[in-house]
Amino acid sequence: MKRFFIASLIVLILSVALVAAIELDPGYILISYHTYTLETSVWVGIGLFVLLFSVVYGFFSMLRRLISGTGALGDWFSGRGYRRSQQQTTKGLIAFIEGNWQSSRRILARAAAKSETPLLNYLVAARASHALDDSQQVKEFLKKAEESTSGAGIAVGLTQAELQLSSGRLEQSLATLTRVRRNAGKHPHVLSLLAQAYQGLNDWQEVLVLLPELKKYKVLSPEALDQLEITACKESIVDAAKSRSDALEGLHQLWQGFSNASKSNSDLVACYAENIMALGGMQEAEKLIRNRLKKDWNKTLVSLYGKVASDDPGRQLIVAENWLKERNNDAALFLCLGRLSLRNSLWGKAREYFERSLQFEDSGEVCAEMGRLLAHLGEHEQSSEYFHRGLLLATDGLVDLPMPDKR
Repeated sequence: MKRFFIASLIVLILSVALVAAIELDPGYILISYHTYTLETSVWVGIGLFVLLFSVVYGFFSMLRRLISGTGALGDWFSGRGYRRSQQQTTKGLIAFIEGNWQSSRRILARAAAKSETPLLNYLVAARASHALDDSQQVKEFLKKAEESTSGAGIAVGLTQAELQLSSGRLEQSLATLTRVRRNAGKHPHVLSLLAQAYQGLNDWQEVLVLLPELKKYKVLSPEALDQLEITACKESIVDAAKSRSDALEGLHQLWQGFSNASKSNSDLVACYAENIMALGGMQEAEKLIRNRLKKDWNKTLVSLYGKVASDDPGRQLIVAENWLKERNNDAALFLCLGRLSLRNSLWGKAREYFERSLQFEDSGEVCAEMGRLLAHLGEHEQSSEYFHRGLLLATDGLVDLPMPDKR
C-alpha cells in the first residue's frame, strides 16, 4: 500500500511538471516533404514519436518470436512440424517392412531432420540402401546416424556389422565387431555376430574361445550352444588333423582342451577316433570307442570299432561278440563282427556275420564286403550279385527302363 502511494505521488508530480512545461513554451515543429507539410508542437511531436517507436518495436519483437519459435504461435508451428515428421517416419517404416526400399529410404531421409528419433530414421534408411545394393548411401546414412545422436556408436556399429555379414564381407564385419566390442564390453548381440563371423570364416578355434561368453550371457538357446560347441570341436579336429606335421600330438592336446560334456558326445568321439586312426593311433581309438560304447550304444562308433586295426584283433573280436548277448539283432554290430572276423582270418565266420547283418538291414556297405570276400573265395557269380545289389542300394535304385537283350 505504501509503495502504491509513493508511485502515485511521483506520477502526479511528473504530470504537473509536464503541464507546466507545456504552458510555459509548447514549442514548434515543422516537417516539409515535397508538397506536404506537417506542423505541430514539440510535445505533441514527442508523443507521436514515442507512439510510433512503441508500435515498430512491438512489431519487430513479435516477428522475432515467430521466427525463433519461442512464442505460442512458434510452438504451434513447431509441434505441427514434429507431428508431421513422426507421421512420415511411420510411413517410411511401413514401406520398409513391405519391402518398398526406394520409397522407404526417401521418406525416412526427408523426415529425419525434424524426427524425434533421427537415429532410427537413418539406420533404417541405411538398411533400405543395403537392400538396394547402394553401398555409398549405406555409408552416408550410417555416418549421419552416428552424428545425429550422442552415444549411438554401438548401435551404428552393430548395424554396419550386420549389413557386412549379410553381404558376405566377413573380414570387414569382423573388424567392425572387434572395434565395437572394445566399447560395448560383453554386449550379447556383439557376441552373437562375432560367432557368426568366425563360423563364416571357418575360424573354429576362435568360436571355441568365444563359447564361454556365449554361454555366460545366454546368447543362444542351450541346445543351439551345445550344437555349436560340438560343430566347432569337430571342425577343429579335422583342421588339426590335416594342418600340422605332428598332427597326432596336436589332436591329443586339442582333445584334452575340450570340455567334459563335449568329450562325452558320441558323435564327437567318433570324429576324434576316426582322425587319430587315420594318423596311426589305433590303440587309443580302440580303447576310446570301447569305453564310450559302454555308456552310449552308438551305431557310428560300432561300425568304426570294426575298422580299428589294434595290436590284438582276437581280443577285439571277443569284446564285440560279448555285445551280442544284449544286441543280437543289430545290423551295425554284425557288420563290425564280420570285419573283425576278417582281421582274424575267420572267413566263414565273417561271411556268416555279413549275412546276418543283411537279414536285419539292406546295406550297400555290407553287400560290398560280401562281394569282396566271395570274390577272394572264388565265388565270382555270387560276388557279382552282391556287388550289383550294393550298387543298386547305393544309388537308391534304378528306374525300370527298356534294356537291350542279354547276349
